[in-house]
Amino acid sequence: MKHLSVCSARLVSLALAALLALVLAPSLALADDEGLFIETVNRRSGLSGEDPTEDVSHTLVAYGKMKVASTDPNGTDMILDPATGDMTFMNHGAKEFYTINAKGMMEGLSKPGMEQMRALMGQTKITVEPTDETREINGWNCRKYRVAKTGLMEIEQEIWAAEDLNLDLDRYTDLMRLSGPEGLLADSEAGRAQRAELEKIKGYPILTRSRMQLMGTTLETETEVRAIRREPMAATLFEVPADYQEREMGMPGAPTAGDAPSGHP
Repeated sequence: MKHLSVCSARLVSLALAALLALVLAPSLALADDEGLFIETVNRRSGLSGEDPTEDVSHTLVAYGKMKVASTDPNGTDMILDPATGDMTFMNHGAKEFYTINAKGMMEGLSKPGMEQMRALMGQTKITVEPTDETREINGWNCRKYRVAKTGLMEIEQEIWAAEDLNLDLDRYTDLMRLSGPEGLLADSEAGRAQRAELEKIKGYPILTRSRMQLMGTTLETETEVRAIRREPMAATLFEVPADYQEREMGMPGAPTAGDAPSGHP
């Protein structure tokens, strides 16, 4: 299962990059064949034994689905379908894919291990501090927000959000993080408190810098949105190629964006 291990590790990184770029915002209506395209530069540093990295990912939204795609031909893509609860991960290098159903995962939340995870996530405290600092980034007027997350992990974020961008991708990010009212924390006091803080961030994040402590190492990530546009998209972009072989994940609590230290943005 070497290919699946590589795919899983890459997925967590890719999903983290995607989530760092998504927050609450007003709605956006799209025709079925009209898609939303977002290009993001993802930078990471601080991992032990690894040089700083930089890659580019594309987020595509159409036909009621979202795809987060690596620009590496041998990279990993993720397709989200909120209607079914399916999260499909494709390893292009190995021509393999596997699917995790979020709704099925939620059915197992009564197990003691999942109850413990829910309790741990409920301990996370999020504070968002809007500032008066503004700047133009890649053509968008942005405001700076300071975000602190304490509890299971210690994370500090600097988020520059453009308030005039009307994007609503919550149903996709909620699926990845199991964080909506029906998610891991459900409509609990902790869940409501976390969402209330994150709603203080107005608009769409164009630049997000994050610092976190991970096993004694300071991990730094940065996501920068370079392009947002609407364009026609083929339905086949959101399908698994016919010659890809399906694999079983084989691990309970498979890696999803909810496992990544991203919270909401």
